[in-house]
Amino acid sequence: MKAKLVITSVLSFGIAVTNPVLANDEQILLKSFHDYGMSKCDSFILENSKLNNNWNYFIDKHVGFNDEALTEVTVTQIFGSKGDTIKTQDTYIQTATKCFLRKTWTLTFSGSCAENIDGNAWYVSTKMPDKDYTTYKNAGGLELHAKEISMGNFKACVQEGSKRANSAHG
Repeated sequence: MKAKLVITSVLSFGIAVTNPVLANDEQILLKSFHDYGMSKCDSFILENSKLNNNWNYFIDKHVGFNDEALTEVTVTQIFGSKGDTIKTQDTYIQTATKCFLRKTWTLTFSGSCAENIDGNAWYVSTKMPDKDYTTYKNAGGLELHAKEISMGNFKACVQEGSKRANSAHG
């Protein structure tokens, strides 16, 4: 267990931030990115990673790069309220000329996936009868991987997705 902890601490380091009472959310978020050396992607970060209601976020930097022109920072945000909580994870990479993002999210809804996935917005793209997941796509090409879990009379639908984006510095 100690070896795993040492490896994790060598690969990344991070901080956790909870919702302060009187501070500007955008400035708090950008300061965290700036503290980790990412300062050329501010507008891109604010466009894609706004802090939502009742938030906590955790931010860390991958420190294994040998290229000083490349910075990778990941922010994990958990927001909402009990029974309606969302987790997103946004990994930004700043290069000498561009900003890149890989955004992933996990949503959990009570009830079946049939009740919680809008058939007008999503269609089944890959059925996997020998697995626990079904993959859906929407008209914009986004993929959603869904898994239904059951415990007694309780059912839940776990939905996971991701998208990629990039922008020039700004």
